[in-house]
Amino acid sequence: MFSLTLAYKFITKMESILSSLPNLRIREKIRDDDTVDQLHHYVTVYMFASFALIIGLKEYAGTPLDCWVTAHNWKHFQDHVNSYCWTHKLYRYPNKDNLSQVPYDLSPDHGGPMNSTVLGVTKELGEINFYRWITVIFLVQALMFKLPNVVWNECNEYSGTQIEKMVTMIADSSFDSTDKKNNIFASVAEFLETWLKINRKPFWFMKSRVGAQSKKILRYWMLCMGANTGNYLSTMYLVVKALFLFNVILQFIMLTAFLDFNYWHYGARALEIYHQSRSTQDRTHFPRVALCHFQARGQGSWIQCLLTINMLLEKLFIVEWFWMMLLLVLTTYSLFKWVTRILRTGQSVKFIVKYLSVFNDDGTLPQDGRRTVLTFVRDYLGNDGVFLLRILALNTNDVVMSELICSVWKRYIDYNNVAIKPEPVKEPEPSIDMTLDEIEMDPLVSEKEALHLNDTNDTNDLHIA
Repeated sequence: MFSLTLAYKFITKMESILSSLPNLRIREKIRDDDTVDQLHHYVTVYMFASFALIIGLKEYAGTPLDCWVTAHNWKHFQDHVNSYCWTHKLYRYPNKDNLSQVPYDLSPDHGGPMNSTVLGVTKELGEINFYRWITVIFLVQALMFKLPNVVWNECNEYSGTQIEKMVTMIADSSFDSTDKKNNIFASVAEFLETWLKINRKPFWFMKSRVGAQSKKILRYWMLCMGANTGNYLSTMYLVVKALFLFNVILQFIMLTAFLDFNYWHYGARALEIYHQSRSTQDRTHFPRVALCHFQARGQGSWIQCLLTINMLLEKLFIVEWFWMMLLLVLTTYSLFKWVTRILRTGQSVKFIVKYLSVFNDDGTLPQDGRRTVLTFVRDYLGNDGVFLLRILALNTNDVVMSELICSVWKRYIDYNNVAIKPEPVKEPEPSIDMTLDEIEMDPLVSEKEALHLNDTNDTNDLHIA
C-alpha cells in the first residue's frame, strides 16, 4: 500500500513537471539588462542548481561509490566500508599497469602506514578528495553567478528607476486610441524628465567654481560618486558587467584549485583524450577506480573502490567548461560594446536618431534653434538617460520607442523655457499742483498717491499760515 502511494505521488509530480515545460523561460520577461547578463544570472544559475540536484541525488539517495571487500568475514560490513571510504581519503593507483601496487605498505602492528613520512607527499600518493564537496561547489557557483545581479538590482532601486512600470505602460498602449496613447507617453516622458532632474542635481561642493570643474571631470571620466552625478546608473552597469567577467575568470581559478588540475585546458585536453583512446571516458582527470585504506581495530587493508559518481562528474564538468568559455567570450564582447555605447557620444546620438527621425514626415531630424539632437543627448538625457532608453528598447519594439522618444523630445523643447515677463511701467508721480478733486476724477492715480498728495497740500498750507 505504501509503495502504491509513493508511486502515485511520483507520477503526479512528474506530470506537473512535464506540464510546466512549455512555459519554461530562459530569461526574465521584463529585464533591466541585456541578453548576456541574463545568461549569467538566469540560465547559468538554473544550470548549476540542476547540477547540484543531480549530484545530490546520486550522493545521498544513490550509491556514489562501491567498494569491494575481499575478506569473507567483512561482507556484513559492506555498507559501513562504503560510508567509511566515502568520508576518508581515496588514492589513485601508483602504477596503472600494475594494479597490485599500493601507495604505501601497511604495518602489521597498527594497520597504518609503515613510514608515516610518506603521507606528507600528497602529489606522489595521488589523493582524490574533490568528489565529496561537488554538491556544495555547484551551489556556491550558482550563488556567485547570481551575486552581481543582486548588486545591480540594489543600484537600480537606489537610483529610483521604474523600468517594469514604464515597460508595462508603454507596451500595453500599442493598440489604444491616439488620445489615450499620447497621455501615456506624456506621463512616461514627464517621469523620465523628473528622474533626470533629480539625477542631475549637483552636490553642495559642485556649486562652487572648483566644484563645477570637478563635475565636468567626473562626467568625462565616468567616475561614480553617487546618483546625482548623472552617470551613476550607466557607470554601475559597467561595473556589474565587469563583475560578471571577473566571476567567470574566478570560476576557472577556483575549479583549478579544487579539482587539482588545470581547468583552463580541461576541455581541449579531454577532447584530445577522447580522440586518442577512441572512447568517451576520461580516466586521467576523473578516475573510475581508486584505493581506500580501511582500518578497524588495529587491522588495516587496502580496498578497491569504484567511483561511479565520476562517470557523471566527467560529463557535467566538460559541459560546464564549454559553457563558461562561451560566457567568457560573450561577456568580454558585451562589456566592450557597452563601454563604447556609454562613453562615446556619437553612439548615443546614433541611437536617438534611429527613433527620432520619424518626428518629421520628411524624415529629417527635428531642431528648435540651438536645441539639436546633440544637445538633446548631451545636455538633457545624459549618459543615464540614454542608457535607460536603451534598456526600454530591449523590452519593447521600434514603434513604441519612436513614440516615446518623440514625446521626450517635446518635453525637451519646453525644458527650462522661462517666459519673459514685461517690465512694469513706472507711473509718474502726481504733481503738487493737482487738487484732490482732480485726483478723485483720475482713475490712474492710486489711493496711496492720493494720500501722499493730501499730506503734501496740508504741509504747504501750514507753511503759508
